[in-house]
Amino acid sequence: FKPINFAQNAQSHVKPIRFPTVSYDDLTKPEGPWRERYDRMNQEYTRYMYYGLATFLVSTAITIYVADFGRYAEPLHRNTPEGLSFLNPDPNILEEIQN
Repeated sequence: FKPINFAQNAQSHVKPIRFPTVSYDDLTKPEGPWRERYDRMNQEYTRYMYYGLATFLVSTAITIYVADFGRYAEPLHRNTPEGLSFLNPDPNILEEIQN
């Protein structure tokens, strides 16, 4: 007879991780003048920045060209005497229309 809450003694097949021992002697050591490397890396990063900026500007220009924002814009309306007659109609004609 086994009790209901009986647990078997399980074994794991995974071996524990053994981390390597590291000391300060294993760290990288600076070599040569730091300013030369800094300037060289700064030139490279500046080049990447300009490439990115140029790509952004070109893609924005293409988007504006393709979008054609003025496609559905109405032409400018001119205030002609015929158009302004609707704002100040002839009283005789207005009376005819209302009767």
